[in-house]
Amino acid sequence: MWKWILAVAFSVSVAPGAMAQEEISGTARVIDGDTLEIGGVRLSLAGVDAAEPGQRCARGERLVDCGIAAGAQLSDLTAGVTVSCVMLGLSDPAHDAVEGISARCVADGYDLSEGMVYTGWALVEPGAAPLYRKLERDAEASGRGLWRYRFVAPWEWREGKRLALEEPAN
Repeated sequence: MWKWILAVAFSVSVAPGAMAQEEISGTARVIDGDTLEIGGVRLSLAGVDAAEPGQRCARGERLVDCGIAAGAQLSDLTAGVTVSCVMLGLSDPAHDAVEGISARCVADGYDLSEGMVYTGWALVEPGAAPLYRKLERDAEASGRGLWRYRFVAPWEWREGKRLALEEPAN
């Protein structure tokens, strides 16, 4: 396995596009709502961005850790099934604090990025292909996942933006 990981690391350093058709399968360990690990390789779900662990959302005056909820949803989608991922290249560190390889992943034939957007626990990344935009609008209209709360988009949260409830009182 270590030889494979080194080969992937070498192919990325030499030619980032060389990884485009690499595939990895196995039991996934969920890191957070848009990151998982298979065989020691960290993978970031392509095209989506989920709330970070510690990122809170609000309903009324009540704060909820929506990052933990997003991770739990991804765990539900991957529980007990083999996950297969096609690696697309290095993820954008500005997007993914955990850094990983951007990948299209399926669990038992089900697209995990699609599932996370459908359930409302991930948003479509700014600038991503429109593949999941309709699902995002439907999740918002139905009040699924993040959409049942007030929240800050994950990319804005990583830049320091917070809900008014989270701001310290002066």
